[in-house]
Amino acid sequence: MTRIAVLSDIHGNLPALDAVIEDMAQYAPDAVVVAGDLINLGPFSTEVLERVFALGWAVIRGNHEFYLLNHDTPRAPEHWRAYTTPAWLRRTISLPLQRRIAALPDMLTLYYPDAPPLRVVHGYPDTPWDGIYPSTPDVEVLAHYRDVAEETIVCGHIHLTQQREVRQNGRGWQIFNAGSLGVPLNGRPGEAPYLLLDGDTHGWQATFLHARYDLAPLLDALESDAYFAAHGAYAVLYTEEFRTARLRIWPFNQWRTQRYPGVTPTQAMTDEFLALGEGIWDYTHPDFWLNRD
Repeated sequence: MTRIAVLSDIHGNLPALDAVIEDMAQYAPDAVVVAGDLINLGPFSTEVLERVFALGWAVIRGNHEFYLLNHDTPRAPEHWRAYTTPAWLRRTISLPLQRRIAALPDMLTLYYPDAPPLRVVHGYPDTPWDGIYPSTPDVEVLAHYRDVAEETIVCGHIHLTQQREVRQNGRGWQIFNAGSLGVPLNGRPGEAPYLLLDGDTHGWQATFLHARYDLAPLLDALESDAYFAAHGAYAVLYTEEFRTARLRIWPFNQWRTQRYPGVTPTQAMTDEFLALGEGIWDYTHPDFWLNRD
């Protein structure tokens, strides 16, 4: 039997990563793989990269690595000009680490002698910018996976723990999302999700786990003057996602588009949005209503 630990979407949350490293030691995985988005949003992107690279884990890029790599190049789309994080990442992550990220693969296939091959992607095999939601219809999932030879898939991106099986023309694909280690959006702050996969000739069996950690060091760093200076009106929304494990950026943009169309976000706007309290649910996708009560 081969045992793999799967981590995803760490997003610069070093306290959560360290808690998972300590917790998963008891399970003695044969390998650890990270399904993208090591960086951004959280205040410890450099420290996360250094920790993961020093441990020699298998790593792929996610979409947030592309915010760093494509910033201020012809590859960056026009709407990124309004984003604060790409320039912040470029300023705060050292050039040697940027070059390590530049050389990472966008997906991996893992081969073991005692288990079926396993494909690791961030979102979908053909894009890191979209992925499977709980409500995504099977037909849409199959449109991305029907040409993938491996029938066990590990992905990330959506920040929700998921397990899905889809079938077509006598074939079936098992798809696992470990959830976001650094920014879970399930209403359970202070818990860092990860996944164990045990493989043998019969296939892969999943065990979803989490490690508890103290949020205080993370929140202290998020409340620094430097972080707020870098991210402006969005800083408090990023902080709230870490603090509450609830979606805040996407609902804010939905609300802002309706109430202040075409207006640049301000701190007053984010304060007004957060003052909605329970009214925020009106702008939140139902897939993220987990543990609402």
